[in-house]
Amino acid sequence: MIEKIVERIENYTPTDEKDGFKFENIVKNRNLISQNHIDNINELPKQEWEEEKEFTHWDEQGRIQTYFLCYVDLIGAAVDQTMKSYFGDIKNVFGTVMTTKKGLSYTKKKCPTKPFHSDCLQIALYQKVLPNHIPFLTYASDYDRKLFTPDNCEELQKDNLEKYYNELVLYQRCWEKKLEFANGDPKVLALLCKPDFSEIRKNGFWWKGFPKEITQRFRGYYE
Repeated sequence: MIEKIVERIENYTPTDEKDGFKFENIVKNRNLISQNHIDNINELPKQEWEEEKEFTHWDEQGRIQTYFLCYVDLIGAAVDQTMKSYFGDIKNVFGTVMTTKKGLSYTKKKCPTKPFHSDCLQIALYQKVLPNHIPFLTYASDYDRKLFTPDNCEELQKDNLEKYYNELVLYQRCWEKKLEFANGDPKVLALLCKPDFSEIRKNGFWWKGFPKEITQRFRGYYE
C-alpha cells in the first residue's frame, strides 16, 4: 500500500493552482492524518488486520441483474477470541483552499459528527460480505478525528444498515431500468440522466482537467 501511495504522490498532476496548493498541504499533513486514523483504530479491540480485500456480492433476493464489487479497506481478526472482529473504511477529511488578500490559504476542517450518507451505503454493502464482523468508520483530518461504531452511531447498527443496503439496491435498479429503456442508444440514455451544464461552465470539481473534446462530446449527446 505504501508503494502505491508514494507512486501516486510522485505522479500527481494538479488541474490548476488551487488544486496544486491543496495537494501540497495534504502531503505536508499526511503524517498527522495517518496518526489520527491509527489513534482511532487503536480504540477498537486488538485485531490482526488485512488490508484492501476484494469481494463480490449478489443480492440475495435477485432484485438486480449484476453483482456489487467491494474493496474493503481493513478487515480484522480479533486477537482475543472472546472479542469481536471488525471491518471498516478509512475516510480522510481535507481542508479547503480559500483565496485571500495575501494569496491562497488552506483551512482546517473538523470531522463530521455523523457518517456521510454515501459512506453508510458503502458500509451496508460491506456488511453483506462480512456478516460476522462489526463495522466501523474512521474519519481523520490533520487536527481532528472521529471513530464511528454501532456503539456510538445509530447509522451503523444492523437494522439501519439493512435500510441503507435496500436503498443501494434501489439505486442500482434505477440504473438498470434506464439501460433497459435506452436499449443501447447513448442519446436515449443521456436524456434519462439530467445534465448539469452549469458545472461545466464553472469548471466544477467533477469536470476539472477534462479535455475540451470530452466536454464537447458530452454536450453532443443532448443536441
